[in-house]
Amino acid sequence: MIMVKFGLIDFCRGSFDRMESIGEEIASHLKEWLGVSITGMSPIDKGWLNVKWRMDTEQGPLFVKYYHPERYKIHIRPDRKAEIERTLRFQDGLNEDGIPCPRVYRFDGSYIKETHSGLHYTVMEWLDGYTVPAGSMNKAQMHELGIATGRMHCWLGRIPQLEQPAWKPDKEAYLRQWKLNWDEAERADDSVVKEWLRRSCSIVDSTDFHIFDPSPIGWLHWDLWVDNILLREHGVAGIVDFDRMTMAYPEIDVARAVLSGALLDGQLDAGKVQAFMEGYRQNGAAPQGMLTRAFRMLYFIESIWWLRTEIRRESELSGLLARFVEEMHWIENNWDALPDRLDFA
Repeated sequence: MIMVKFGLIDFCRGSFDRMESIGEEIASHLKEWLGVSITGMSPIDKGWLNVKWRMDTEQGPLFVKYYHPERYKIHIRPDRKAEIERTLRFQDGLNEDGIPCPRVYRFDGSYIKETHSGLHYTVMEWLDGYTVPAGSMNKAQMHELGIATGRMHCWLGRIPQLEQPAWKPDKEAYLRQWKLNWDEAERADDSVVKEWLRRSCSIVDSTDFHIFDPSPIGWLHWDLWVDNILLREHGVAGIVDFDRMTMAYPEIDVARAVLSGALLDGQLDAGKVQAFMEGYRQNGAAPQGMLTRAFRMLYFIESIWWLRTEIRRESELSGLLARFVEEMHWIENNWDALPDRLDFA
């Protein structure tokens, strides 16, 4: 029997048993597939329907991720499996080029393995590092993250583009979804969210979406926030979780990283912003005004999701969701002042 350490993960007994069973099956498959004996495993509690472990071997630890069928559906969607394979291939290429992210192990030409019962999983290099709460990265870490992000975008810029980006700035599309959110708030008699939506509608109505015309299209991480950045005391151990990688606007990564790493207690730390941008410009293009444009673009992507009745209810119980709502409100409150707050960097 493999020793399993569950730590502080808050699961019911049935979930413990199911997770242990999945882990045991994957460990057995790794022994058969790689000849690697798993001596211990510790579940990692991160993300929605993400089942991950540190699995220890005599050669060192591995990171193992199980693709939950309710989230990824790769057992019934070959196209989704192909997309994840592509993402893992890109991540492995980034690692090979020296960009800080975990190596992905490939065998028999595939990064995703399947057990005899149909469990899909992948195996990566284990990176030693830690995460910090939003807004708590130091300047040295922000600088290294800027360098890593710029190098990542430069490398991804060599990848052929898809026919269409996954998302485009579209005022009419935003307002259609906004109306659905308003109707939901009306049905729930949610005066708080209705006030949020009045503010967001005012911002959208007053914005000329042609400001995004100069934004370059390309591949990006798409989820570059503090939970996906492993740190050292004065640097970055690795960028992780490339699941959302797609083709859209790379400057979205810049805005997401700066906002997540530098906003604390309602204040955006100018020194951290500058540290990130100085690092980014070593390899990535960031002309004057790009950061303001990126923050506004991020708002139009994310506010339609976070400023909803369902999210408000859940955010009262979840500090994580409350943080994203706080970020949207910060952008709103500083909308006209964004050039003064950001374009110095």
